Amino acid sequence: MGLMLWFCGYPLVVGLTFLLTDDGLRTAGASGFAFSLHEDLSGRLPGYVDRRIESGVAETLSVAQITATESPLYGAFFYLQATERLQRQWEEDGSLARESPAEVGKEAVEASVRILLDEGHAHWVRKYWGDDYLSDPNCFYRMLLIGGLTSHHNLTGSREHLGLLEELSEGLAGAIDDSEVGLVDDYQGQCFPCDVACAIVAVKRAGEVLGKDRGRWSRAALARMADLFPGALPPYMARAEDGMATVASRGCTNGFFLSYTRELDPVASDRWYGMFVEDFWQEAIGCGGWREFSATSGAPEWYFDADAGPVMFGFGTGATGLGLGCARAHGDDYRAGTLGAEMMVCSIPLPTGTLLVPRLVSDLEHAPYFGELAVLHQLSIVSADGGKEPAKAPIPLMVWGVLCFEALVSWVVVWLCLRLWFPKGWRLWRWRR
Repeated sequence: MGLMLWFCGYPLVVGLTFLLTDDGLRTAGASGFAFSLHEDLSGRLPGYVDRRIESGVAETLSVAQITATESPLYGAFFYLQATERLQRQWEEDGSLARESPAEVGKEAVEASVRILLDEGHAHWVRKYWGDDYLSDPNCFYRMLLIGGLTSHHNLTGSREHLGLLEELSEGLAGAIDDSEVGLVDDYQGQCFPCDVACAIVAVKRAGEVLGKDRGRWSRAALARMADLFPGALPPYMARAEDGMATVASRGCTNGFFLSYTRELDPVASDRWYGMFVEDFWQEAIGCGGWREFSATSGAPEWYFDADAGPVMFGFGTGATGLGLGCARAHGDDYRAGTLGAEMMVCSIPLPTGTLLVPRLVSDLEHAPYFGELAVLHQLSIVSADGGKEPAKAPIPLMVWGVLCFEALVSWVVVWLCLRLWFPKGWRLWRWRR
């Protein structure tokens, strides 16, 4: 009975409650579940960060251990960005949570900055770029630092890291400007154009903190990159030297890319999002989601790598997870609501506050909260079309299937337990009474 209540009864009740009461899960609007998840993660992150830094394990890892090296910092970036967004939403509508996210996450915000700036956690980056890793191209790592430090300042008002923030943002902007085609490598010979676009957004936001208007620069930098791939989504990978695509566009990077680009160029971003919907959105087996590979690519329907996660029936785990935010950013209530409802029931929330499935697909040793932080980051994004009346998406058939399965299992276990407790039916109870 206890196991049933833990893994079926509680997820059933919580899932139904949020689906029926949280309009933000069924639209592209602010979600109460995001605030609940933020509160839970805010209590867990400080201890995790302190233990990890003290252990020194980050300095023992090789660059081949991608989730072990990248995910702890990526998760800290996700948390800081999400907390900043939720704080703005709470300031507009205080009914979304009892306390402000900035206050609830006060310790976790500082812990996230500690792990971002910890030299031990830069060990893998130093292996790639050497001791001058903060001034080499190094796009991805510098983007994480710039985005995280910007959010830290906006949440706390602290000016402690503004000197480093200016150095990093000016350096990365200079690297993009100095590039022949506007692309910069994450690692030697590994350029991901979508990361470059997100870095451009990070530099623009840092400029707002530092009193530098980089709006025109950021729009020009994004347009320069887009000109390399006219009429198409950016490829998964390209050569930084000449912009030649080396790996075709993929869902796991497109979702992250389109979560940010709308604030730079809404017209271009809406056009890209339309391409993403046309080539990557899929509805099958009673659910909707983003494909990892374009429907016309001929790529396998079953696949796995560190970026994509498991790909099943064409649906990409990373693509669908990071594609929730881009649907929300573009005010696509139908797809945002479809993915929000699926996420709510398929994540299997437990009484401890853990989302079971995101936890299981994370690196349990090195970044156990990464999956939940990614969900938080995506749910914190809201539609920029503030005047638009949201329209709830219908609940997908698969969601009803999961809820019915949980209800059936709960009923069967309760019935079996009653039969075991009262093997002779209710006669014993009546006799005693």
